Amino acid sequence: MFKHLLVPLDSSQFAENALEYALSLAQHYDSQITLLHVVAQEWEAEMRAELPNIEDIAEGTETRSAVTYLSAKEKELKEKGYNAVALVQKGEPVSRTILDTAQSEGADTIVMSSHGFTGLKRLMFGNVAEKVIQHAQIPVLLIRPSEEE
Repeated sequence: MFKHLLVPLDSSQFAENALEYALSLAQHYDSQITLLHVVAQEWEAEMRAELPNIEDIAEGTETRSAVTYLSAKEKELKEKGYNAVALVQKGEPVSRTILDTAQSEGADTIVMSSHGFTGLKRLMFGNVAEKVIQHAQIPVLLIRPSEEE
């Protein structure tokens, strides 16, 4: 266990908090780290009628942004001596893509954050972390936001 960590990142500070825990584990267990960003287009069908190429525009922008972000993270971690790789995957739902990537990459642990949504926000956006925990076949280390976040 802890030989291959999958760390889903979405460029948020919440996700960065989970990365800190993953780095601590990786340092202790000499783990491989796979950084993952999932590109999701939940609203694309609604927008297609208004602007037919919006999907391509939005996907291209988000994908480029994700690649830039994860490439920088991968480089930073490698410079610090970590065995890290970065992946950008497209998929819906995000939770399924995380689980599928964990399996296909041979991860033995998922280290991720919970955004801590409650009430209406949770109903609107769902809870990716909750779905990952419910369906994961491997351990999930869930990092919750601190009180001040």
